[in-house]
Amino acid sequence: MPQADNALVNESNRAMPERNARRARNRSRNGTLGRRQARVAYWFVLPQVIGLLAFTAVPLVVSLGYSFTRWDLIAPSPEFIGLENWRYLLQDDRVPTVLLNTAKFVLIGTSSFLLFSLVAALMTYVPRRGVGLYRAAIFLPYVLSQIAIGVIWRWMFNSQSGPITLGVELFGINSPDWLLDPATAMASIALVTTWQALGFGMTLFIASLQGVPATLTEAATVDGANWLQRFRHVTVPMISPTVFFLVVTSLIGALQLFDPVVAMTSSTSGPSTAGGPENSTRTLVLYLYNQMFNYNESLSGLGYAAALAWMLALLTFFITAVQFAVSRRWVHYTDAPAGRTGRGRRRP
Repeated sequence: MPQADNALVNESNRAMPERNARRARNRSRNGTLGRRQARVAYWFVLPQVIGLLAFTAVPLVVSLGYSFTRWDLIAPSPEFIGLENWRYLLQDDRVPTVLLNTAKFVLIGTSSFLLFSLVAALMTYVPRRGVGLYRAAIFLPYVLSQIAIGVIWRWMFNSQSGPITLGVELFGINSPDWLLDPATAMASIALVTTWQALGFGMTLFIASLQGVPATLTEAATVDGANWLQRFRHVTVPMISPTVFFLVVTSLIGALQLFDPVVAMTSSTSGPSTAGGPENSTRTLVLYLYNQMFNYNESLSGLGYAAALAWMLALLTFFITAVQFAVSRRWVHYTDAPAGRTGRGRRRP
């Protein structure tokens, strides 16, 4: 028996170098394959990186440089003027007005979009006969052009013969001049943008509502919770990531409002006449556009427009950063570790 054991040990020792060599060859082959796959992956990613650099990073840097120049696009080259555009921006008495108008639209448009999107989702998220037709009808405006929708709604809001005006007057109510009254113009535009984007928000809310576990709502029902309590304490926390996403994206979109204002308030002369009545709908992006092609002032044109664009970018970044910081208090992710909610925040 000892001789047999020694023979097995000797045979194992002789086979060990061969096994080690085989393992080394496999590791080398796997390493070569991994490097080859990595190179292929880099080639697939390269077009996206080039596009990001060419159409995002480089224009950002160039626009920042233009904000320190004066250029009306007619002169052969821009003139460096240092911080003059930024000083003029801080002293421009029209900037607070356009910021206030933008803030009004952000408040009205974002809140109404979230509210009506959630209501539409609650009415259509349960599968039933014909619900797909309602979803398609609500989603259809989202794929249409904002300019086309703005032109249609401008006719509907016509204070003389618009369908909305005539419909209101059927009830014996004096219809306001929807787009000609500073008190109602911005709210009318917010209504149109909400109607168009309603399908997008509804679709995301439907997906989120259908992902709420039935066991949670059933357990709350057994505990005696009514519909409102189940919605507040079960449904809302479960759909909070979707709410957060829609809040961030809708706020960014609202800060960039341009097309609906141009389509609904400008005359035949073009966007330069948009923003009425009495500048009540002139937003920051519209003012930026007008200054871009305004050659009647000493500081206007591309340089001042670039400074306004960077102010908008910094404002958007600040608001988004605040939203992410505050989201830790109310956004709940289902894949968070036990005992934690939001982005790693412990339950009290």
